[in-house]
Amino acid sequence: MKLFLRYGLSFRVRLLGWLTVLLLTSSLVRAQSPVPLESLLQTLNQKRGVYFLYDEGLLSGISVETPVNWKASTETLLTTLLTGTGLTFRKLNDCYLIEAGTTVGRSPVVGSRAVPRVTLSGFVREKDSREQINGAMVYAGKTATTTNRYGYYALTLPARDSVELVVSMVGYQRVYRRMSLAKSVSLDIELIPNTLLEEVTLTNAAGERAFGSSKTGRLMLSGEQIANTPALLGEKDVLRTLQFVAGIQPGLNGQVGLHVRGGGADQNLLLLDEAPVYNANHLFGFFSAFNVDALKNVKLEKGGFSARYGGRLSSVVDMTMREGNKQKLSGAAGTGIVASRLLLEGPLIQEKASFLLAARRSNLSPVLGDFIATVVEDYSGTAWRANFYDINAKLNADLNRRNKLYLSGYFGRNYFGGGDSLNRTQRWENVLTWQNQTGNLRWNHLFSEKLFSNTSLIFSNYDFETHRKNIRTAEPMAGQTANLWRYFDGITDLTFKADFDYFPAARHHLQWGLISTFRAYRLNGFQITTLSTLGNRSGQERTESLETSAYAEDHWDLGNRTKLGLGGRLTHYRIGQNTFLRAEPRLSAAFRLSDKQALRASFSDMNQFVHLLSNTGLGLPTDLWVPATDLVKPQRSRQAVLGLVHDFNPRWQLTVEGYRKWMRHVISYREGADFIGITSAVRAAEVSWERNVTSGNGNASGLETTLQSRSGRLTGSLNYTWAVTRWQFPERNNGREFYPLHDRRHSVSVTGLYTFNPRLRLSAAWIYSSGNPFSVPVSGVPSFGHLGLGKPDVRITPSEQLFGTETPLVQVQTAFSNFRAQASHRLDVTVQADLGRGRFRHRLELGAVNAYGRRNPFYYDLMINPTGELSLRRVSLFTFVPSLNYLVYF
Repeated sequence: MKLFLRYGLSFRVRLLGWLTVLLLTSSLVRAQSPVPLESLLQTLNQKRGVYFLYDEGLLSGISVETPVNWKASTETLLTTLLTGTGLTFRKLNDCYLIEAGTTVGRSPVVGSRAVPRVTLSGFVREKDSREQINGAMVYAGKTATTTNRYGYYALTLPARDSVELVVSMVGYQRVYRRMSLAKSVSLDIELIPNTLLEEVTLTNAAGERAFGSSKTGRLMLSGEQIANTPALLGEKDVLRTLQFVAGIQPGLNGQVGLHVRGGGADQNLLLLDEAPVYNANHLFGFFSAFNVDALKNVKLEKGGFSARYGGRLSSVVDMTMREGNKQKLSGAAGTGIVASRLLLEGPLIQEKASFLLAARRSNLSPVLGDFIATVVEDYSGTAWRANFYDINAKLNADLNRRNKLYLSGYFGRNYFGGGDSLNRTQRWENVLTWQNQTGNLRWNHLFSEKLFSNTSLIFSNYDFETHRKNIRTAEPMAGQTANLWRYFDGITDLTFKADFDYFPAARHHLQWGLISTFRAYRLNGFQITTLSTLGNRSGQERTESLETSAYAEDHWDLGNRTKLGLGGRLTHYRIGQNTFLRAEPRLSAAFRLSDKQALRASFSDMNQFVHLLSNTGLGLPTDLWVPATDLVKPQRSRQAVLGLVHDFNPRWQLTVEGYRKWMRHVISYREGADFIGITSAVRAAEVSWERNVTSGNGNASGLETTLQSRSGRLTGSLNYTWAVTRWQFPERNNGREFYPLHDRRHSVSVTGLYTFNPRLRLSAAWIYSSGNPFSVPVSGVPSFGHLGLGKPDVRITPSEQLFGTETPLVQVQTAFSNFRAQASHRLDVTVQADLGRGRFRHRLELGAVNAYGRRNPFYYDLMINPTGELSLRRVSLFTFVPSLNYLVYF
């Protein structure tokens, strides 16, 4: 320092200036020594999310010595990098093509004769497994389309000497080909999984740009994306992942139920390989019934519904199972805190037929039983057991290029039960079971390169049963049932469905089809066996309905600035002697404002002919599926959506959507009514469920904002939702409007996935929701319970819906939605490490739900405290839940 001060002021100023220039210049220099051109392009891809197409042989051996100014624009950087290499670049759709100065052929013109039109068609598959890829973008010049759910695409174009074909899909390397299109061509494309850290988390349809589609409220997820999201106790869950999406409120009390744009949990159509699943819950809704290992992709529609979907008001969650590896036998096995799993897949006939088998079973049945018993807070000290299992299976065969067969099924069962001594001669036993089964036989057929069809025969069944037994323990009648009370219900669907995709021209994609569902209901089934004077009784309500729909839709490109989706659905519903005919128009449109901005709008009319009766909002299996009748009208909704999409660059996208929804004939129990038969089996023979139902109207409005990063080491999204939902029932709350249980004013979620390298990933998700409303009693009067004498200090809990109540309180309620819970927020994190490189690869996952231990409200109850006063108490759950999972792939 002394030496520096000995020189004159001018010298010191010049020296500081040189140092400053040197520091600024050093930030611009990255490639002082020769660096492979391909490595620099990969770095540019990771920094900016810019995509490149090139022949690897063309770049082989080319290095760059010129200093790289990473602050320059992309095109300036490319000009600098390619100077002196003999290569050029040009923009092709949303990526840059690196080539050796070639030119694009033009369509031949002979005099004034019209240019013939030809068709380019085929299937897009994954290279290693040969599985077909749904939702891949296929560009031929400036014309684009997407593959359907079976991986098929078709483009009708003018014949030309050559055309540039680009195929892209999130998670795969892009494919580029220049090919002759002088005549119709059948071309199957194979995509290679990407290793350049371009994984995407919670984005819209793969590679979709602002003007890529006219649909609003659509989301596409792959199974790998769901597997990278933090999960409760490490159990990956598709429905819990969707709760991070804007416009979707989390299930009540930490459950996996979805409340989409003001709708109830029963207003979501959950499809597994096209088969509806009626109760998607394991362990009373803390986990869903869908095994992520078996899923290939998931499509969510919550606005701008496709005409092919119907029967629900709020959303469609369409889950497609994987097909199985056609090349080699492979699989995975693993275990965690909640469940153990096994996955097997492989060829039955090499390249022609394959199978997939995925199974999952819960661990630690007594521990899970104690957990559920703690949640419902009933029968303390009883040895409860809880378990579940599910099996996904699929077979598929390529008969030839034009015909493919698929057979898939799902089987899942839940059990919760326990027992204890009743007296010296008897013990009691309480058990609940519920199960789902689905099956689907599908036939894909190509009538021509322009006409694709899928025909399906679909089966779906849901059963629920609960019973209470008093069993003799003393000789000589030990083991015999002294008293039995059993309740059961269920629903079965048999469906025929035919769908057609027609590609008449480059700007038109026509879809139409027919679907018919025969539905059988088993309602209020009960059996009473007793040694008392009441005797033995049993009964059940049975009813059947037939729902038939026809639909048609045209996806139409009106020039380069407008896309239009115009369609409709006509449904005929019959139950007994009553019939309903409902027309459902569907309209969606996109308008290009600039190369980076598009305006989207949609209108949808939906009808629902099957309802879920619930007075808890807890998603318990005791909720009852009932049909629309002449007394209980079909539910109906109309939804209008307006949105703006802005692409800042290929990596960052902003979406803003506002919606308004009108709902009619929403159903609920009448005041004072409850689940028939659960609290009084005797009344089940006397009271029809229709007498306990009332209906009303509702409306919902909201604004949703999503900012997402779609490529690079750090991907993720920031979502904010403002929403308000109001219901009005003439026979509830004195006819005044009230807020339903799932109404939440503000919701925020932040998700992120950071990829340190292809073998190590860190994912995190933070979610905030303002409190939901409750109808809280204002006072209570001591009383006797109907199952026995009231006990002191017993609180009102959700277990009343399972086994009745022995509460000492008759609660007095003056108004609906008179109390709003505290806000909830939590942070979930997961670290994934992939180990091993040989035949056996290992994955270790360490995670935590609610990492900072926030005591979020689970529910509120009214109780008598030790001093004899009434008080409202908040009950919390999942304050901090760590998890450890291990999987081995072979």
